[in-house]
Amino acid sequence: MKQIMDNFKKYFYRGAYWLLNQYYRVKNYVFWGEFERKHFLFQKEGSQIRILLQDHDDFVENIQNKIDGYKRKKDEKKYIKYALEQALRGCMYIVISKGEKFVQFWTNHGRLDFDFPIKKGNGNSKHYYQVVGLLATMDFVRDTFVPTQYPTFTRIKPNHTYRIEDDGKMKTVTGYFNKMVPEATELTMKMFEEIYKEKKGKLEIKVG
Repeated sequence: MKQIMDNFKKYFYRGAYWLLNQYYRVKNYVFWGEFERKHFLFQKEGSQIRILLQDHDDFVENIQNKIDGYKRKKDEKKYIKYALEQALRGCMYIVISKGEKFVQFWTNHGRLDFDFPIKKGNGNSKHYYQVVGLLATMDFVRDTFVPTQYPTFTRIKPNHTYRIEDDGKMKTVTGYFNKMVPEATELTMKMFEEIYKEKKGKLEIKVG
């Protein structure tokens, strides 16, 4: 009986270690690895479903073509919303520009992280308090005041929070919209209209 229990423990711990090892491999793959460079696509051919693996550059080119081909660009709000939805499908970032100003989001983990960098020479310092104020009017609060229920390894911040980081060379305001596309669209519109005062000019949208 003792030998049976010893063998059981030995194989149990081996199995537990294997499962733990696979867990971290999958986590690294999903959160920080290959999904940023490769994409699985499902293609239906008749009654069959094919699974294709596509390079990130080709994937981005297809997404960019969809955004460029959008038919209702005159309706800026709908155009921005559509572009944000497309970027969330697997792009790493989206930059929406108008005139000489731009609004950018990181999208590489399937979430919208508004990114407002402030450094010497980029002209954003004068808008710092306006951006923080805009987030506040949208019911965003600084993340240090909000405890999160999510495990830290996911790096997911609660909706309606923002973070301010300053390393001495650059200050960054990050707004965590996660998958709230309508709210991210509203922020983008207000950035151009109320903060940048860019009412003229054509919207240019790029993903990567």
